[in-house]
Order: sequence, then structure tokens, then C-alpha cells
Amino acid sequence: MQNNSKILIVDDNIDSRLAIRAALRKQNYSFYEAQNGQEGISLAKKYLPDLIIMDLMMPIMNGYEALEVLKSLEATRHIPVIIVTAIGSMDEKINALEKGADGLWAKPFERNLIVQQVNALLNLRHNETQLSQESLDKTEKQNSVGTILQQQSQELIHYYYTDSLTSLPNRSQLIKDIENNTDSGLILFDIDSFRDIVYFYGHNIGDSCLKSFVTRLQELLSDKDKYSFYRVASDVFAVVLKGITTLDELEKDIKKIKHDFLTTPYLICNTHDIHLRITIGGSVFAEDLLISAEKALKTAKMLGLESMIYEEASEIFKDYEKNIVWVHKITEAITDDRITPYFQPIINNKTGEIEKYESLVRLIEKDGKVISPFFFLDISKKSRQYNSITKIVVQKAFKKFLNTPFSFSINLSVLDIVNKDIAEYIFQQLEEFPECERIIFELLESEGIENYTEVYGFIEKVKTYGCQVAIDDFGSGYSNFIHLVQLNVDIIKIDGSLIRDLDTNENAQLVVETIISFAKKLGVPTVAEFVHNEAIYEIVKDLDIDFSQGYHLGEPKEDL
Repeated sequence: MQNNSKILIVDDNIDSRLAIRAALRKQNYSFYEAQNGQEGISLAKKYLPDLIIMDLMMPIMNGYEALEVLKSLEATRHIPVIIVTAIGSMDEKINALEKGADGLWAKPFERNLIVQQVNALLNLRHNETQLSQESLDKTEKQNSVGTILQQQSQELIHYYYTDSLTSLPNRSQLIKDIENNTDSGLILFDIDSFRDIVYFYGHNIGDSCLKSFVTRLQELLSDKDKYSFYRVASDVFAVVLKGITTLDELEKDIKKIKHDFLTTPYLICNTHDIHLRITIGGSVFAEDLLISAEKALKTAKMLGLESMIYEEASEIFKDYEKNIVWVHKITEAITDDRITPYFQPIINNKTGEIEKYESLVRLIEKDGKVISPFFFLDISKKSRQYNSITKIVVQKAFKKFLNTPFSFSINLSVLDIVNKDIAEYIFQQLEEFPECERIIFELLESEGIENYTEVYGFIEKVKTYGCQVAIDDFGSGYSNFIHLVQLNVDIIKIDGSLIRDLDTNENAQLVVETIISFAKKLGVPTVAEFVHNEAIYEIVKDLDIDFSQGYHLGEPKEDL
């Protein structure tokens, strides 16, 4: 080993530079130090070191930029460069290797690794300066440390961009390939209910299905110059169509694939004939090819369609983009504690006094604007944020009414009741609340109560705590009076669509009178919703409805 080897260390952190020098202190190397990429390039050109050890994240010029310059200069491109990084992202490491790095070290350093790799690289560097390229034995070349490092880098890059099961390029490679491509289409294929296939047949058969699916696609779209195939997720595949820019061209290939799977909907997977259904999304929207194709695929699945092609002007996709905005708003509101219940008073029609409040969820914008659940609650159900909202409303409502004389109600959907996590959370809160007889759970009749076993079980359990149960929106759509008997409800809330028209619609009044008569025979009190003016309020009282609720009597507010 030669003791006059020169090492250039490029790192803005003096402790890192000292750590590298300390690890190599017994080797008698000559060291040069730079604090940023620009300074490192200058010293590399001046001293032509035998090895460069360089950090990625530095001021003025970072390691990526410096590496590109060093590998582009004739004088420095043959100097091996080891990249040092504390970044855990595989993307960053692959990026460094692709730009020509000869090795990667992670911080904190492993001293033995530093000594071993530096000695090997410098020995190789020394040997290559002593021998002409032609005189190097072929086997020696293949076994040289430089070749091994390069092979390892290439293997890592290949692994990063390739799906191990199908050997297809993966999502990362797809993103690279379409990044600057302006004349391509993209089709995404989602194998519907693939999890069910794995559940019933096992992972081996599932893997076989994925491979068979790829083979079938490649046979259908056999022009290798036009089609490139990718696996972008566990059961999602992509095909890039080169040289197409119109929806008609894209639709032609989609129709071809749909027809094939419609006429032969089976795949042979390890001797099993498995029925396969796919959903397809496509796009030729060059600015956001992958994102727009994903929008088309997700929208097709949401609407239960076999396929959909992205069209920027379509109202469907405008709604999709609005939903994305709302999902982000909901996420931020949950994180920032801006989901809160507002409370609307419920008036005793005999005394005119407030006896109860209904808890109604609101989202508060960053500027303080109060948003009705009409705009976000349905979206929260699709984006799996609904459970968090329910828990927040329950927790805050319980806290609000802890030391008050009022009864209060909380709306629950059938989704809430059949969700074991939500149900257990409610039971836990009830264990800690001292006066559960003041709590009313409102079940939405408009949703349709079909799973009587689970709903009835929930009702029976909350009643053991002393809680009451109300049927909300009764009279909307198809009202099943049997609900009132089978579910043993304590309160009937008559739907606002009937109440608001009592002064102009005789049929609405007839339906309300029928509900009241039935409720009185059961001994169940009634509540009129949507009492929006004095005339309606007087009619409600004349009909002998027990309680009233509406903006005429009090709008929902944050405080009681």
C-alpha cells in the first residue's frame, strides 16, 4: 500500500470530517478538506485525489450537483467517489448511484467499513496507474473492488426499479419513463377483489394469477415497440402506449382488452380456473399522466364502472378533485382540533323551555368559517375519516354536558353501530359519565335499519346504562313503523321535510298526524324538526307534538 495516497473529504460538518480522518489515522494518507460541493470541485481539479468522500446535504452546492460535475470533467471522472449520507430515503441513495457514485456510507459511520473500502479502492487505484488497461488480466478486472462496487450499485438500482414477482418495471420506473414523455397514453388495470382470491386460494395461487394476468396482457398487446408493461401496486398494473395522443386511440385498446376479458373471464392459475374481473382507468393527459389515469381508475371503481378515461373538462373529475380538497381539509381539521359539535336547543312545547340539545358536527376552517356536515360528512365516510369524527363528537359532547342539567343527543349512523371500534368507544365513555339517563342516541331512519341483530344489541346495551334512543328523520323516504316496535325506541323525531310544509301541504299534515297518533298509542314522545317560522310552530303545538327544534327556536351554536 502506498502511503502517499490523497483523499479529499467534502462535508460541511467538521465532526464528520474528523470522524473519517480518525478512522483512517493509521494509514498515513494525505487529506484535503472542503466544506461544500463547489469548494470540493475546485480542490479535486487542483490536487487530483485518489479518492473523494463526499456528503450529500451541503450548502452552496450539494453532493448531487458536485457529483454530476466531477463525473463530467475529463480530469476527475475516473476518481472514485463515496457518498456519505444520513438520509434514510432509498430514492436519495438510488439517485446518488445513478449519478455515478462508487459507493454509499450511512451516518453514523462504521469504522471497519471505512478502513476496508478505502484501502481496497486506493489499492485498486494504485494498481491501475501502474499497469496499462490492456495488460490487466480479464479475471483480475472482473474481481477488482471497483467492478464489484459497480455491480453492487447496478444490482441495487435494478432491484429498486423492478418488481421481484413479475420482473416488470415498477411504479418508480414508470414515473421516470413518463416524466418527460408528451406523446403517450397510460392504462391502469386493477384486479377486482384480488384479496378474496388470495384469501380463498392462498398466496401461491394469488402470485400465479398475477403472473398469468401479465402474460395475457402481453399477448393481447404484443407490439413491443408500442407497449411497455409495469406493476405499480400489489394488484394494479400499467401499460404505457407510445405515440398516441387522442382519446379514440386509447379507447380502442381499452375496448380490445375489455372484450377479451368479457368473452374469457378466467385465468389458469396453477391448474385453477379463476374468474377475474378488472377495472380500467386510462389517460392521455400529458401534464399529469399517472395522476389522471389514477383518477379515472378510482372514479370507475367508485361508480362501479368497468372502465373510465380521464377527461379534464368532465364534471365527474371536477367533483373528484373537489373531494380530494375536502379530504385534505378534513385531515387538517382533525389534526388541528377543528372538528367540533354545535348544539341546537330542543323546546318543550308545553312549557316553552329548553329541555334538550342535539349535538351537530361542524368543521371550522382556518379562517373561522363554520362548515356544515353537508359538505364533508359523506366524503369522510369514503376517505375513512368518519370514525375519527364520530369519536370527536362523542367525546366533546360528553364533556360539554358533564355539569349541566340538560339532556343531549348524538346522531349515530348504522355504520357507527356496527363498527365495533366505535361501539366500544361509546361504551367506554358511558362507563365514565355519571348521568347516562341524560344521553340520547339518535338513529337515522333515513339510512334504513336492516341489520336488526347488531342494532338491537347496541340499543339494549346503551339502555342498561340508562340512555334513551330516538329514531331520527322519521317519515323520510319509506318509513317502517315496525322499527318503532322492534327497536323499542324512546323518542320519535319527525323529519323536517314533513314539518316545513305543514302550513301548505295537507298530505304532509295527514302523515304527521298518523305518526303522532301511532306514537301516542306507544307512549313515545315526538319531536318536530325544521320548525322554521312561528306559523309552523303554532301548528306543531296544535297537533300536540311534544317537542320542537328548528332555526326559528334556536340555531346550532358552539355554546349552550
